[in-house]
Amino acid sequence: MANIQEISSGIFYYEFDGDTGETNISMISGWLSANLGELNSLIYTDYSGASSDLGLEEQNILKHLYLMHYYKKKSRNAIKTIGSATPTNNVVSIRDEDSSVTFLNGNEVSKQFVILSKDHGAELNRLVHAYNSYQGKPVQVVAKNMVGEVLNTLATGSLS
Repeated sequence: MANIQEISSGIFYYEFDGDTGETNISMISGWLSANLGELNSLIYTDYSGASSDLGLEEQNILKHLYLMHYYKKKSRNAIKTIGSATPTNNVVSIRDEDSSVTFLNGNEVSKQFVILSKDHGAELNRLVHAYNSYQGKPVQVVAKNMVGEVLNTLATGSLS
């Protein structure tokens, strides 16, 4: 069982290699805490608060939920920089003779982030389906002899 802080630390070090230029643990843990309700809606649970003890399956679902939203946001940000007056880090190469400058195609970068987001979304859907299929508990348990009693009651119209 792990809490939100441990999960965010794992995402930060294993998914982003501890690169503080991309994100940090407090941003990840804030997002995870704020979106526990979405996890609850997906897998029919009732986790709440930063001290929620999540099992391995829940942790993995929450991780993919975070990464899907993270790459969606990166895609939107890449599109925003296409039309900006001051593009950042858009120069890919510069040649000296005949003065050629090559710029990064922000649209292609955005498409790659969308693909990453969709990949995590597909994995998220697979994990949620498996979780809901295997973690589901029966609502009602019926004994073998009860079926006969129900049929007898239906046939005779009285309880025996």
